Amino acid sequence: MAQQFSLFFLGVTGYIGGSVLVELKNRYPYAQFTALVRNSKDIAAVQALGIQVVQGSHSDLDLIRKLASEHDVVINCGNSDDLPLTKVILAGLESRGQARLDVSRRPILIHTSGTGLLENERDGAFHSDKIYDDNNLDDIKSIRVDAQHRDVDLEILSASQTGLVDPYIIAPCTVYSKGHGPVNTMIRVALRRKELVQVGPGTNLWNAVHIDDLTNLYGLLLDHALSGKDKSTDPFERFYWGSGDEYVWGDVARELARLLYARGAIQSETPRTIKIEEEPILEPTATNSRSVSTRAIALGWTRSGTSLFETLPQEVEWTLAEVEAKVSK
Repeated sequence: MAQQFSLFFLGVTGYIGGSVLVELKNRYPYAQFTALVRNSKDIAAVQALGIQVVQGSHSDLDLIRKLASEHDVVINCGNSDDLPLTKVILAGLESRGQARLDVSRRPILIHTSGTGLLENERDGAFHSDKIYDDNNLDDIKSIRVDAQHRDVDLEILSASQTGLVDPYIIAPCTVYSKGHGPVNTMIRVALRRKELVQVGPGTNLWNAVHIDDLTNLYGLLLDHALSGKDKSTDPFERFYWGSGDEYVWGDVARELARLLYARGAIQSETPRTIKIEEEPILEPTATNSRSVSTRAIALGWTRSGTSLFETLPQEVEWTLAEVEAKVSK
């Protein structure tokens, strides 16, 4: 798609961000990409992708506002909970929109939230049959105001009422593949303890999405935003879950225990039950979060990545290799 526009990207060195950037660069080779990079050691790798780099951090608010005001599109795959950062991005885009009222296409923001919005008790137990559908506005509007990410999400969605910016949100579920995410956290905890532990009975449910499928959703949503065909009248119509199939965390724990025991990395092939206070880092594996991406599917989103359970042997090998490499340094 040979569209020419400028895009400012935050979170380029992160797991989701780096993957999304590559997808969008391949999808829009004629676009002008600029990325904010904090660490000087990462600059060369980003520039090698044909990306213009500005060195800075999320605390450089004046710089970020200026950069947002200079670009047609901002993609934030960085911090989902930084309200001051979000406000300056929106201020920059609104400034650009105000200065270009004669241009038919408003500046666009695609922000990364997460299905952690739906998390409940941290006890590893199943709690509710409720599944939140992104095509049901009552579902999205009913999310608790005090849920994680929610204050930022509401700030973003309300910005559409200015008529100066078109904001969108993608909220991914558990993202897997390539050695990152809560599955790998569970593996790393097991390697440290020499046992696989799970919080509570492990009957809690989440959705999972392959990183390649998720990056495709960002591309489809940007296609849609750039097309000028968005006829939404309610800001909450611009909220998209990035959710795949459901899984039970206890099933993941049992399979990881089997794989790690077979590799001689832990001492038992049976997970041990603990309370969240013993390993707070396992919180994402101890709650429920159930969602369905009806709105994303309406964009043409399909999922073709390997399933979560098919990737678990690779996740174990990737994580073992990473841990061994760190030990050998």
